[in-house]
Amino acid sequence: VGSVFYQTDDTTSIFGVLFQSMLFIMLGAMVAAPAQVEDRTIFYRHKDANFYAPFPYALGKAIALIPQALLDVFVFGTIIYWMVGLVPTAANYFIFIGILFSFTLVMNQSLSIFAAVAPDTSTVQALSACVLLFNILFCGFIVFPDIIPDYYIWIYWFTPLAWAYRTLIVSEFQSPEVYENGEGDNILKSHGFTLDGEPFQREWIAYGFIYLASFFGACLCLTGLGLYFFRHSNASGSSSPDDVQEEDKAKEQEETEDEVNISFTPVTLTFKDVCYDVQSSTGTDTIRLLNDVNGIFEAGRMCALMGESGAGKTTLMDCIALRKNTGEITGEILLNGYEQEAITFRRCSGYVEQFDVQSSVLTVRETVLFSARLRLDSSNPATSNDENKRKFVDQVLKTLELTPLANSIVGDDASGGLSFEQRKRLSIAVELAASPSIIFLDEPTSGLDARAALIVTKALRQIADSGRTVIATIHQPSSAVFDMFDDLLLLKKGGRVVFHGELGKESNHLVKYFEKCSGTRIDRGENPANWMLKVLGDEDGKDFSEIYNESDECDTVAQKLMDAKEQRDPSREVKYETDFAAPKAVRQLELSKRLNLIYWRSPAYNLVRILISAMIGAILGAVFVDNRRPDVMSETEITSVLATMFISFIITGVLSITSVLPVMLEIRDVFYRHQAAGMVSHNALVYALGLAEKWFIVLSSAAFCVMFISLSGINGETGSSIAFWGFFTLNIAIYSYFGQAFMCLVKGMGTAQILASVFIGLNNFFSGYIVRPQFMEGLFQFTFWITPGHYVYEGMVVSIFTGDKRTVHASFNSEFADYLNCTENDFRYIADDFDNLEPDDPYLDLPLCEGSIENFVTMFFGNKFPLGVNRSTRDAIVLFIILMVSRFLTWWALKKFQYTS
Repeated sequence: VGSVFYQTDDTTSIFGVLFQSMLFIMLGAMVAAPAQVEDRTIFYRHKDANFYAPFPYALGKAIALIPQALLDVFVFGTIIYWMVGLVPTAANYFIFIGILFSFTLVMNQSLSIFAAVAPDTSTVQALSACVLLFNILFCGFIVFPDIIPDYYIWIYWFTPLAWAYRTLIVSEFQSPEVYENGEGDNILKSHGFTLDGEPFQREWIAYGFIYLASFFGACLCLTGLGLYFFRHSNASGSSSPDDVQEEDKAKEQEETEDEVNISFTPVTLTFKDVCYDVQSSTGTDTIRLLNDVNGIFEAGRMCALMGESGAGKTTLMDCIALRKNTGEITGEILLNGYEQEAITFRRCSGYVEQFDVQSSVLTVRETVLFSARLRLDSSNPATSNDENKRKFVDQVLKTLELTPLANSIVGDDASGGLSFEQRKRLSIAVELAASPSIIFLDEPTSGLDARAALIVTKALRQIADSGRTVIATIHQPSSAVFDMFDDLLLLKKGGRVVFHGELGKESNHLVKYFEKCSGTRIDRGENPANWMLKVLGDEDGKDFSEIYNESDECDTVAQKLMDAKEQRDPSREVKYETDFAAPKAVRQLELSKRLNLIYWRSPAYNLVRILISAMIGAILGAVFVDNRRPDVMSETEITSVLATMFISFIITGVLSITSVLPVMLEIRDVFYRHQAAGMVSHNALVYALGLAEKWFIVLSSAAFCVMFISLSGINGETGSSIAFWGFFTLNIAIYSYFGQAFMCLVKGMGTAQILASVFIGLNNFFSGYIVRPQFMEGLFQFTFWITPGHYVYEGMVVSIFTGDKRTVHASFNSEFADYLNCTENDFRYIADDFDNLEPDDPYLDLPLCEGSIENFVTMFFGNKFPLGVNRSTRDAIVLFIILMVSRFLTWWALKKFQYTS
């Protein structure tokens, strides 16, 4: 901003700089607001524990914001103030910094109200966009204060941006050090900053600070009241008593259905000398996390992976399951004696993550059925038709005791839904729906109470009894849970094995082994799992890894590894001819149907943005409803029309890009697990995203254009209105699809929001209104030509005003008057004695200096927006190319990166 307006003396540019400074603050507050929704969960827990009440919490968050806000404002404001060349006095500088700081606190606190009462982040973003619209439209920059309709003038006196902006304007132009002999008064009058015909004076600076302080206090109280009276949360943990009764009742009523027998090849997985090395974060050395690990996971048995923290339990499982994308893995891994092959292994195995991600708006049955349709072999007669897949899914739900919840929405922590334990069972069901030979589970019992952990472990026991291989990392299991496992692989720090073998009944084999090695006896009734880890922690000079390497248990494992390789049965070789279980057309169809359903069931995202778009169109159109399409316009009136068109696509674009980010984050993370499971590819997701999003983009733009064009009367021709709608649709599409691309390019929401803010800033600053094209020089000409908003704005302006011959009256000594080569004689009525003129004298209303709207548009944009069909066609082509670039970025990011959230 400072470099574009470096040491400017143009008053219009100064108005733009001051507005732009405020706008950056509002956008920053809007981006930060959704994060407060996640903070509510912690507040609710603290409130329930009587740590503090809502009002101290709201006050504490506001105070915590002050240091960061002060630093940001000081750096940002100082650079802008002195680079632009505003009034060079200490008093004016500190007023500028003080207003920016006060406005930062006010905006963050006002949006905190929505974060306190709204059900989700999408609603917060939609409401924030509305606040942004009202502040921008009625602050006095877009629509001059003296032409704001009477029915909207109260908004001008209410919005904090209007007060902050007016304070900065008065501080700048009512400074006698620079603006002498009433020059400041004339500037304020020409821009409508008057009260009862007189320009605002410096006492309004104090009024501005007082109002912002009062507004901040009111918002702080409303935030506290919102937290006190509203609560949007779901206590996710174990099944509630009501859930238990419902499930038990459903089990009694369950009828026996025809079972679908899907054959699978039982798999015994062996691995030998597995090592895993990673690069040190502080140098060039490598660190070995797994050290020559040998083991065997046998079909029809459950094996527990255990060890102290940092021993490498999950690391070993990830290496075996081909889930590691970094580091170097060495060693031999065999399936039924045959070498592990990535595609085959992916199709015959399942992997349940500790914190699994499922779509929150789908039902339990829909989630499991989607997995079955894409992972069951389409060439298998038993699963070749959808009816059999549905029956198999019902069997899976029955096995995991999810039948009573089959039609329940999965939900999430913010909106409610399944409990934490029920989601664990759902994650297992999603993998079991693929009829895998091997299932890996990362800490399936962590975070569950004793009853919930027992339910999950019983389900795993049933899966193992069906002949499948079950491997799970577990942490501090109860005796009842531990007894359900058949085998144990125990690791110590450094990724070294200290025990691997059969547990025995009530873990008697394990206990005898460690009693012999350690000389420590287990107490009667003590949990063997806890006792084992306690013994391992008190090595007392003993190296249990070396003891194990010399033990009979190690020899037994070595013999089994040799037998598995030498006595392999060709009939048990697991092999698949194709990368995916389902054909490409089926994958694409199912994913598209799934995403369309997700979008349809996300009213906070889609319905809200359609309604908000219609509301924005109505608000902007109503500004001109009492003077629709006049034959004669003043410069301020046509300038306000151009400004309103500019702010219309900026606001709807901001709404689109900010609201799509959290939706895309969930879709992206679910895709990662689907891709790892061999269900879909990035090509299918990119195509499905385009299909799901486009209908709501079209509806949102149509809702806006119908309201705006019909109320404002901005154009009377159908063709021009359709062209306007087309450019507006392309604008929303570009913002939405770039939002998807940003969320796929980076790991976290915060970074994606920063990219979105930069994108919004570029479009806002270099579209052609805040800084007009003729004033962009050097590097900024380049940014003007690459900014999508340039082509959107130009396309809208050209579509509406090409061939518009309506009259625009030039103001005295204005830029338009100079463009028309008007002389002082053309404004001779100004010198007349107004006391002697009649009220209907034509000189009062009809200055001789006038031109057409086409003339004004050409002048306003320095002939950089040439009117004509050819120009709008070029703009449309460029926008289509930019749209394709956004889709390519999403495709490339999904193919190249795989983040975990």
